Amino acid sequence: MTDNPEPRRRPSPVKTAVVAAAVIVVIAAAAAVVTARSGSSPTGGGDHSGHATATQASAQPNPAPVRLGPQGRHPQFIVECEPSHTAPNDPIVHPNSPGASHLHEFFGSIATDAFSNGESLLGTATSCQNKADTAAYWVPALFNGDTRVAPDELVAYYRTGVGVEASDVRPWPLGLKMLAGNPGAEEPQSTGVVGWTCGASDNLTVLPRDCSPRAPLALRLTFPDCWDGESLDSVDHRAHTAYSNAGECPSTHPVHIVQLILALRYDFDGDPVGLRLASGSMLTGHGDVMNGWSREELAHLTSLCLDRGEICGVSSNRTDV
Repeated sequence: MTDNPEPRRRPSPVKTAVVAAAVIVVIAAAAAVVTARSGSSPTGGGDHSGHATATQASAQPNPAPVRLGPQGRHPQFIVECEPSHTAPNDPIVHPNSPGASHLHEFFGSIATDAFSNGESLLGTATSCQNKADTAAYWVPALFNGDTRVAPDELVAYYRTGVGVEASDVRPWPLGLKMLAGNPGAEEPQSTGVVGWTCGASDNLTVLPRDCSPRAPLALRLTFPDCWDGESLDSVDHRAHTAYSNAGECPSTHPVHIVQLILALRYDFDGDPVGLRLASGSMLTGHGDVMNGWSREELAHLTSLCLDRGEICGVSSNRTDV
């Protein structure tokens, strides 16, 4: 499939709306369930004790790869976020331990640090265009050799899981913590959870490929959409959430929650042979989110956009999606 071009630098607000409309995330209706193959030994960074082992990762079904482009009208609300800061912190895996993590790129609340929790994020300044989104998003820093590759932008797509009735979906509770992907992976992960691509192409691959300047490197992360209904976190930071299968949540995680898909663009094109992540090899792609949204706004968007079948956010005025 031909890669869809995207600009390397952050465009003007008008152009951003057009670009974002071209990357509306649509998951194929007949989603197949694939099992992530995750390595059990950490590689680099030294902070994987709280992440899933190979057995834990494969125990949860993973969604089919996300599809990009104006191929349908899957209800969702969209938030664009600029990079906020870079720091060796992880308030989920290493809470209250500044400097204990590998290097992460942060988006959303600019106050995010090793001591952050849902309450502390509320009402802080944010790098997102929706100022009610004071959640914290972070991914491992990307390097080309020893040179850090700066991310251009993060786009957060909040939607229902494949086949899930919108009326069954609940907004996240304040302080919910979630992971997508395995930073200890030594084998390929499911592209339904972690996928690399170029620009807005829906051709997701396990490892980055050679991208052009018109369609630079991009990362796609899909988070769980089922919750146990009680815990904001768990010992391994995963056991309290799960992925739905054919629109159904497992009995252990009966609550349908809004599903998050993160799309990141990087200021990089060309040969990816020298690329690595702060967590290890390019197989270790992953991301984290801590919910610090305004309770009222998150509930409002869930009702307005998902329950009513609308597309809200930067692309809400588009008629060709």
